[in-house]
Amino acid sequence: MRFFEFANSDTGLDKFVIILKNFIGRAASKKAPARMNWDSLQRIAQQSGFEMGADYETFKQIYDTTPAIQNLVKDFNADGIELAVPGIPDEEPKGSGTQNPQDSQAAVDAAAASAAPGITAQSQQTPPAPALT
Repeated sequence: MRFFEFANSDTGLDKFVIILKNFIGRAASKKAPARMNWDSLQRIAQQSGFEMGADYETFKQIYDTTPAIQNLVKDFNADGIELAVPGIPDEEPKGSGTQNPQDSQAAVDAAAASAAPGITAQSQQTPPAPALT
């Protein structure tokens, strides 16, 4: 079944909605975004028992006319779709290596400056004399 055939087949659309909901549930349990390109989306549908020609133009027609699909899809483009996974931030947090080098150096300098007075005071204390027995 192709995307454009969904309009005449509630069963095909129902299967497609169930597949998308399953992927959203899996992604939510992993706290990860769910993105699929058109080829993988087509393979998933075939494995589920129906065929569809997945591409941007035909998906857009279905998306524009089907509120159930609109509620499940966060975004789609020429590369594929991104599902609306609850609890996932809009933008993924950036990992290490994304901080500006000046900001990194400033953070190190601030940490060193706050630790320096305590370390200097400890190093200037006279060690206690060993106990004579």
